[in-house]
Amino acid sequence: MSSKKFTLLVILSCLLFGITSNASAQLTQPYLVKEALPNVKKVASDSGWINPSISAIATIGDTAGLGETGGLLGGVFDLKTGRSPVWIYVVSITDANGNPQSKILTFVKVPFLGLQQFPIPADAAPDELGSFSQDSLPVSKMLNSDAIINALNTNKLYQDFSKVNPKAKSSFIALFPFPFPILGSSFTEGSPLWSFNFEDDSDSLSPTMSCFVHAVTGETFCFDSATFVSVNDEISQESSLRILSHPIAHGMNGILTFPVISGNAQIEIMDLFGRTVCSFGHIQTSTSSITLPQLLPGVYVARLNQEGTYSSIRFIQQ
Repeated sequence: MSSKKFTLLVILSCLLFGITSNASAQLTQPYLVKEALPNVKKVASDSGWINPSISAIATIGDTAGLGETGGLLGGVFDLKTGRSPVWIYVVSITDANGNPQSKILTFVKVPFLGLQQFPIPADAAPDELGSFSQDSLPVSKMLNSDAIINALNTNKLYQDFSKVNPKAKSSFIALFPFPFPILGSSFTEGSPLWSFNFEDDSDSLSPTMSCFVHAVTGETFCFDSATFVSVNDEISQESSLRILSHPIAHGMNGILTFPVISGNAQIEIMDLFGRTVCSFGHIQTSTSSITLPQLLPGVYVARLNQEGTYSSIRFIQQ
């Protein structure tokens, strides 16, 4: 977990739960994600922002594994009701020079006072928020968060996984236009998807599961580590990339293999937000494998570009 995300969790823990347990039940009230949309619109209007649109929404889920901070936060986002005491809205705007910018608005619901804006310091926001696409979400058509949770809880793969792995939680939950198609699903590039990544922080070798829920249709798609053992059957026909010893164990370096390089080639490793986390340029000829850096736990895509011919593969770092 990045230091920025940890700082944000500490700030939110103080805000949401107070310093003493006696105050924790009185500070905030959980609410559904769409309840704050009028407030976001008003702030954008009052601020005079140009062409404002919501490009992503996020919240903090169960923070098991953070020690005392995790105990203080507890389960923030409720996987039974779809409510959260805090929602973070990423608003894309255009500045005076015509360049895109992102503004972050955070709201909590206070008893008697209703929804209140809570400013998050720029250096405390999770790293992922700054890397979301500028594409806007279909907020007028999207389902509320309780309907999304109902859809997730009816997914058979998720049901089976959660029964076997009751300690697996999703610590960071985001809704954004996904930057590329998800192989094996009907989700195309740009689909507005809720993203959940379930893992047991207390056991690095335990299975992990990622689930996506379409924000408008409620369609769900989940996959676990066992699915990715045969991931090479799902990639494009031209691809011949392989990940050895997959999924990659926690704290270990993965090995990516490919046909012997005979010309100019580059490799990019991207996370689920479409952000390039590392790249390898000018790979030497006669090379047929590279050692990946130790990545944070999650799902990644490796893409090989050899003189304009692309191959890709998804993989898991536990």
